[in-house]
Amino acid sequence: MNKVILIVTTIALAAVAVFLFVTRPREIDSLYDTYLDTLDEDVRLSELIEPSFKEVYKVKEFTYYGESLKFYHKKDLVKVDDMLGKNVVLHNVETGEEITYTYSNGAEDGIMVGQLKPGFYEVYIYDKFVKKRLYFDKETHVEPFETLRRNEKSKHVQIDASKDFLSKYGIHMDRNYVFISVTETIPMAQTIDVLIDPCGNTYNPNTNTTTTGISVGSVSEQKDAYALALKIKEDLEAYGLKVELTRDENGDPSYYGKDGRVGQGYMRNAKIYISLGFLQDKDVDRPLIVASPYTSASFANNVSYYMQKYNLEMYGVNGGAGSLYERGVVLDGYIQDEEKMEESIYEELPQLRESGGKVTFCGVIENAKENQRYQDCNGMYAIYIQFCNAYSEDSVLYYKSNMDMMAHAIADGTISYFEIEGENFEANSK
Repeated sequence: MNKVILIVTTIALAAVAVFLFVTRPREIDSLYDTYLDTLDEDVRLSELIEPSFKEVYKVKEFTYYGESLKFYHKKDLVKVDDMLGKNVVLHNVETGEEITYTYSNGAEDGIMVGQLKPGFYEVYIYDKFVKKRLYFDKETHVEPFETLRRNEKSKHVQIDASKDFLSKYGIHMDRNYVFISVTETIPMAQTIDVLIDPCGNTYNPNTNTTTTGISVGSVSEQKDAYALALKIKEDLEAYGLKVELTRDENGDPSYYGKDGRVGQGYMRNAKIYISLGFLQDKDVDRPLIVASPYTSASFANNVSYYMQKYNLEMYGVNGGAGSLYERGVVLDGYIQDEEKMEESIYEELPQLRESGGKVTFCGVIENAKENQRYQDCNGMYAIYIQFCNAYSEDSVLYYKSNMDMMAHAIADGTISYFEIEGENFEANSK
């Protein structure tokens, strides 16, 4: 009898254990929760949030570029916005902590959402030394933005602006005030962090031709850019980032369309876009990094800084006393508007123009109609690294002798800029 009771008890306990294991809360179950869903019952939002404000500031647009969130007073991103130079303040509703960001001219000079702690934030701006509450004219709800992976986790950032957004908490607001909710959870499987674009073998849908890239003697842009991309990919993945390439070794995607090089990044929510190719100017014999003129080139500057830190030579432009840019960093040029006989708003390089979403006017120029679907997408922070002059024996020898160190420097410069924790490669520079 005792044996029967023991067996029945054991089976019952096992059944309970299985039930508890199967029904346990899992991270994936809270993947779409906002911070409000995690609040303790004793947190009384109605005592922490004001329903109206005397001093207010209207915003009409917002952008994500890399991990930078910017709000704009105007819809026209071409013009200098009134928020330029002002301080934007995030107020943590629960803790009262305030974080201040100064809006500079670059698309990346905004709220660095990847560095935010989980929380529920109100948004203010200092306008002529007066603190004002941000609001939208129209009710606004934005799909959660997923940040880069850090320590196997990502943050989901959600923007809401609605008078009725907090009505279930007894809060009835007089305007569509902006709130930002930040949660930390597991990354979505389909999302990638970095998209690396090896130049060469590029299909041009407008001419129906494929450009193989520069090839001279022992070096080929198609093969060498791909080889360097693999090394950078391996280094970045060592930090826990999810990295993909725009093509395989013999692939030839264009920069346009759903299956194109930038399209792959938009479809999988990449935050960083690193293009690799040969130098286009035969007189340049050392690496050069091109950044979008719609940025402050801070990402490119950081990569150049690490290249120099690891005793690698950069092309001898910029980097002087008082310069805004590190050595070897330049901004992309604009396409000439033949009718107006002036520069257009469109950049020359598709790697930079088409990867930045609405910030860089992706899909707007005439020959980029296949990218129109990405006009309002979040932008990837892009740089174009030209690493070797195929027509210079000295440049080719320098690249071949320093290929591994270049990969380490590019990866570490990326990791440093986006503040990703993990083992670094600085020992390789010794």
